[in-house]
Amino acid sequence: MTANQITLVNKIVSLQTLLGFCIGKLRDDTLDTIDEIEAWVNEIICKSKNRSMQEKKNRCEICNSKEESYNLELHHIAGRKHNYRTITVDKKCHYELSESQKTWDVRWLQKDQPENVRLGFLLMGIHDVLMLKGRNTRCSAYEELAKKLRQRIYQSLNQEEDYA
Repeated sequence: MTANQITLVNKIVSLQTLLGFCIGKLRDDTLDTIDEIEAWVNEIICKSKNRSMQEKKNRCEICNSKEESYNLELHHIAGRKHNYRTITVDKKCHYELSESQKTWDVRWLQKDQPENVRLGFLLMGIHDVLMLKGRNTRCSAYEELAKKLRQRIYQSLNQEEDYA
């Protein structure tokens, strides 16, 4: 091998090492983001009714703005009449989420829906929360998760009650 060929091989190896390091860092960052999303979603889902209705955080869970307590509100993810689960949001995010709920299936306006429909509304609410959080934080992983819920939402809202 000539000196030029050895230099070229060394440069390629250095480039591979650099790119490998960067890919590894990206992998780690992506997995960390997924872990954070999973922990946040599980916190919402596993919260008891009492905690969900009383616990207000000191920041908006959608855009992460830190607000005075009087500027933060509890948003019922599926709507108050369908599920107790809430998140803390500022007034702007609450408005956006509530406006989105007004576009949902007309059954959303009625109480005492079958379990599969209530599940569909909870999933729709989680979908909307994830989409808005993804837009506000510019983290596409939230939006990707939301998109993966769409088929299950459709199934929940369209299955017969007996098969829920």
